[in-house]
Amino acid sequence: MKPRYAANRSKLALVLAGGGMTGAVYEIGALRAIDDLLVDRSVTDFDIFVGTSAGAIIATFLANGFSPETMFQVIAGQHPDIPSIQRKYVFNFNQREVFRRGLGLPAKLLGTTFGYLRDWQNSTLVDALWTLTDALPSGFYDGMALDKYMRLALGAYGSTNRFTDLERELYIVATSLDTGERAVFGTDVNSDVPISTAVAASSALPMIYKPVRIGGGEYIDGSMRGNASLDIAIEHGATLIVCVNPLVPYDNSPRPGPSAVAFSERGFSAIAAQVSRITQHSGLRYQIKQLRRQHPEVDIILVEPRCDDRMLAFFSR
Repeated sequence: MKPRYAANRSKLALVLAGGGMTGAVYEIGALRAIDDLLVDRSVTDFDIFVGTSAGAIIATFLANGFSPETMFQVIAGQHPDIPSIQRKYVFNFNQREVFRRGLGLPAKLLGTTFGYLRDWQNSTLVDALWTLTDALPSGFYDGMALDKYMRLALGAYGSTNRFTDLERELYIVATSLDTGERAVFGTDVNSDVPISTAVAASSALPMIYKPVRIGGGEYIDGSMRGNASLDIAIEHGATLIVCVNPLVPYDNSPRPGPSAVAFSERGFSAIAAQVSRITQHSGLRYQIKQLRRQHPEVDIILVEPRCDDRMLAFFSR
């Protein structure tokens, strides 16, 4: 299959942000709506696709010609040929490392206890417990199971797992754990890496999934350096960018009904999720503001859920 990149004309780009599996479902729904609005064109006809974390999965499918309807069937387990994303591909327990580090836990616990008792006046229980985190694995799940799923899905659809074989430009964003810098895998950068492996790296949420090793480096979730990389699309010639972002802070303003519950009452996980949404959303808005100032010739359309969408806020998986 010969690549046919548009080199000397304005390009259209679709940038898909991260947001977990619930965010991926939102993005598929948004893409179906956009598809209905387009005339003589489909969302698979964009020139450039950029994906981060869960958005990397959707971007990969789109670049390979999957329609939103096909992706919906896959997610729902209704496609006749492509397997659905089962739990074993998302929550594959990192048992080997957990077992290996668990063997050292008794000795670590004993040393921590003696250390705390010797110097209890100058240390806190939290300090003692923190030292035990060294016995935890680098991640409780192995994200390379997602690599396996992407290979299966692309193969079942007769698609390619190589960036250079795509007819459209595809860029997947991860974060280098070794340097803290953004890592891009795509059409003209790190193109020797399989698409499926790049997707696994982009989706490796720190401490939940162990880092994905590629070559001599380790990589984690691309959202650590920004939930959507619109600048990549601009660098490759995009003059119109549609960005789909499923993560917005939930508006928990007092209102009548059962939803009027303070975040502090919802517990640690709800507060952590809201903080993450605030951080990611503010970063994306700032990026768009700066890009519009630096590139007034580029039109950016941002598609997001409503800020009072309880399903996205409290039922994310």
